[in-house]
Amino acid sequence: MSAAPGPTNDGFTMIGRPPARANLVLIVILSGILAAIVGWGLGSIIDSVFDVALIPIITIPLCFIITAGICLSYLRAAFRPVGVDTVRGTALLRGETIPLRSIVSGELLTRNPAATTPALSLRLTTDTGARARIIVNGGWLRSLPTSDLVPLVALIAGSGIPDDTGQDPLDVGRERISRSLAGKGSDVMIGRRGFIADCIAVAESTGDVKLLEAVVQAAGPLGRSIRDEAMRAAQGAVEDVVRAHQDIAPAAPDAPNPTPLVPPAPQYGSVVADEDEATAVDDDTDDDRFRRPDDPARLAAEQIVDRVHLDKLGDRNGALGNRDAERVGPDDGRELPSWIPPQDRTRVGSWLADDDEVVHLQPIPETVGARTLRKVCDRILIGLAGVGLLAIFGAAIAEGVIDRLLPSDANALVAVAVVGSALLAFVAWIVGGIARAREIHIAQRFSLDWLDRRGPEQRRRGLPPVLLQHFLGPIPASRLFAAGAYFGTCVGGVGILAGALLSVDPEELGATGPIMLGISLVLTAVGTVLFIVRWRRVKRQRALAIELGGERLAYLGNL
Repeated sequence: MSAAPGPTNDGFTMIGRPPARANLVLIVILSGILAAIVGWGLGSIIDSVFDVALIPIITIPLCFIITAGICLSYLRAAFRPVGVDTVRGTALLRGETIPLRSIVSGELLTRNPAATTPALSLRLTTDTGARARIIVNGGWLRSLPTSDLVPLVALIAGSGIPDDTGQDPLDVGRERISRSLAGKGSDVMIGRRGFIADCIAVAESTGDVKLLEAVVQAAGPLGRSIRDEAMRAAQGAVEDVVRAHQDIAPAAPDAPNPTPLVPPAPQYGSVVADEDEATAVDDDTDDDRFRRPDDPARLAAEQIVDRVHLDKLGDRNGALGNRDAERVGPDDGRELPSWIPPQDRTRVGSWLADDDEVVHLQPIPETVGARTLRKVCDRILIGLAGVGLLAIFGAAIAEGVIDRLLPSDANALVAVAVVGSALLAFVAWIVGGIARAREIHIAQRFSLDWLDRRGPEQRRRGLPPVLLQHFLGPIPASRLFAAGAYFGTCVGGVGILAGALLSVDPEELGATGPIMLGISLVLTAVGTVLFIVRWRRVKRQRALAIELGGERLAYLGNL
């Protein structure tokens, strides 16, 4: 990894490559695939109507030019070149030279949060209202090179963006998780201090000392201040850990630090040096919680973070289940991930204490019966599907081998096997849905009762992950609501068309058409209502999950 500056343009150090140029190969490949499909289909239609030979030779290249042109035009318009000139104190935004101090706000925009790698971009706004965007994590598109952190930090450090956004970090975390659970992107205002601290943490995670020093230097006095604060906090943390492990009295204020200090990340990076051999703790003890990959609390915490797909700047997507952990005290016995800052250790330690109270409750005893019934129904469903497929393929193979049609009795047997399997599978699917709804309902009621027995302080901290996960999944009866909604709208829609056609000739068909039309309208209305009810229940449960997650979930959402 190199800390060398990026390409220059008229004295400006450019931040990232133009997306249209950096992703040219991807655009060409995707445009070629789409043009081949659409162009061939369009050419076939034109050929069948106007009898024009070899028309796909024209339509395919034409579709390719249109598709690639749209992609390149959008990327060029949305992501214009952005550069910085720290000597003159100016920036290049959308082809115009402006003073750095005229950049008054910045937003981190997250799109497609359900993806494995959400798209993350930084939008800058000037005091005149002009805007420019920089791709940070592109998802499909090429992401910002780590070496470009240097000019990016210089741009933010010299801008007029406030040091602090003035927003409550926990409120920001709740909003981001709420929008992530809804499958929506989030727009989060940045402050200079927090954003630069994140960039320093990213630079430190690369292990490139030159890059780290270049980023700190580019941030100027603000970067040095952030670095000094982090080092002082880390030094205090190191001293606490050394005292705990060596079981000695606190050293005098002027005593030398007994452990070499490892430069820490300002917020959520490594804050403690690795233990030496003399003070290492055996990893096989029962207190070594989060190093066990099957620990239920660890898995539940990871499930929460995986489900909400929290967007983070750089490689800091750990959770409370991170295996990279360290001791927090002589009597605690728990471990915390290394990215948790010292000032938050007490808070996170209280969350782990809550986990200890409920980790043995998984699975909840009252849900065992419903869960067993659901699993049995799922296995029956798979078995019946296999029976139906075996009957179909068996009949096809038999006809091919015997080289003649099967007797009527055999055909009837195949039909009974297929239709009977389908009907029984539908029954098993419905029963499994009822069991699943019962299981979720019991688990949610148990979690709420557990929280009510512990008072407002526990509600502020939030439910432990193993109980909160019951509110982050599907709603009770979700499968039944979806089945009824899809059945009503699909069958009702087809029935409306059939009823309208049958109503054209009432003399021959009598009241068949109007009756079918009326029934279909009722089915469509019922299906639509079920869709609305299901959507509202999902929305209410999502809001309840954010409330029940409390401080813990908001903290994870703000990382």
